Amino acid sequence: MRHTFLAIALFVFPTACLARAVGDMPPRYVDAIDWPTKEAGLQKFALAEHMLSLSFDRFCGDAFCEGPYPNLRPIQLSCSVDTSNGTMKRCLWIFAGSGTSVDASNGAVRSSAKVYKCNLRLARNTPVDVFYEAMHDGELLSKKLPMTRHTVYDSLVGCLP
Repeated sequence: MRHTFLAIALFVFPTACLARAVGDMPPRYVDAIDWPTKEAGLQKFALAEHMLSLSFDRFCGDAFCEGPYPNLRPIQLSCSVDTSNGTMKRCLWIFAGSGTSVDASNGAVRSSAKVYKCNLRLARNTPVDVFYEAMHDGELLSKKLPMTRHTVYDSLVGCLP
């Protein structure tokens, strides 16, 4: 009986300690709004998203909003941060567009809609603060992303109609 208890204790105790240690480790990647701590990046990220959306609205009519979805709109920007070094891992900018038409013979309204998921062409290991500085002002769609030769516009070409 004693040997059984000892065997169980030797198995259960290290497993419980390991589970606790793994549970205490911070996640490798977090949403940019939660970098460096929970909701600490919310204001900076919201401003970057807002500035990008304004820039898109100015660009839209000449570039993307003449196709099948003339009311194409940015819906959400979401970025991940590598907590091990404070750099951007990936940014996904989601757009939605719809179009409607009226059937002249019966008055029916037809609609079509589509969601687009566009990856921003970020440079590897772009520091979070450098990303925010680049998203601060100017015509952001034509501005080069930090540490790259690519613009935000380049990221949208081929993704949007």
